[in-house]
Amino acid sequence: MVNPHSGTKLRREADSMAVWLEQQARKAGLTAKAIITRARGHATDLAAEAAATQKWDTVVAVGGDGTVNEVARGLLFAPTSLGILPLGSGNGLARHLGIPLTLSAALHHLFECPSVVIDSATLNGQPFFCVAGLGFDAYVGQLFGQQPRRGLDTYVRVSMQAYLDYLPQRIRVAGRDTEIFSLSFANAGQFGNNAWVAPHADLTDGRLEVCTVTPFPKWYGTALTFQLFTKGLKPSTYISYQSLREITVETEQPTLVHYDGEPWQLDTGRIEVKIVPKSLRVKA
Repeated sequence: MVNPHSGTKLRREADSMAVWLEQQARKAGLTAKAIITRARGHATDLAAEAAATQKWDTVVAVGGDGTVNEVARGLLFAPTSLGILPLGSGNGLARHLGIPLTLSAALHHLFECPSVVIDSATLNGQPFFCVAGLGFDAYVGQLFGQQPRRGLDTYVRVSMQAYLDYLPQRIRVAGRDTEIFSLSFANAGQFGNNAWVAPHADLTDGRLEVCTVTPFPKWYGTALTFQLFTKGLKPSTYISYQSLREITVETEQPTLVHYDGEPWQLDTGRIEVKIVPKSLRVKA
């Protein structure tokens, strides 16, 4: 499944990419059919159809974490494996799984690697595979999604802009009120772009790593960013972790969340997040 809207390159080269991928599969002695997705949800429908007919061993997401999410949700609990060619902006799940980020190396890896079974999770019924959350990260995701250009440079610029005007949010968890900067539900360890919110997260342990960041002085933002991008985030004065199978969060009013980087404005102030153990086969 080639998403022509992923990243920065596929927008211009989706058609030629589809042809090239089929050629490379034939050279490897494999049968492949490359399809360019037409709209949101198209990849999910195609993946579910492939899984139902059991015609294909693997359905490959060619794009970023949004594309991976769409394809993966169509393969939940199916014998068909998810393959990933990471051509998006963040590539969080691919990075966590150790999939190469260059196209030729990723393709060779896809042809040669075995399948493993990993966990997924849901936020109010919406499947996610990497990280979901609310607070600052959801705000950045919303702003990033509005940009005409993707990529790390845009993500950094948007994050810096958001940091200057973002206001912490009040939530209630297990009957206790608290103020947060961000709240992340990590199945995999990172958002993407090697921003590791939960370096210790395990895709196969049947648990979510819940990272709470409470409001902090402005000067601490530099240290927090350094830890995030050096895989050094750990419990501290402003950061705490819980390893949970599920969690319910209440907000004062319907809030903005994100799942695998995709922003989602809820129509409720109740957020229910659950792990779904051993629910997806992945080539990794």
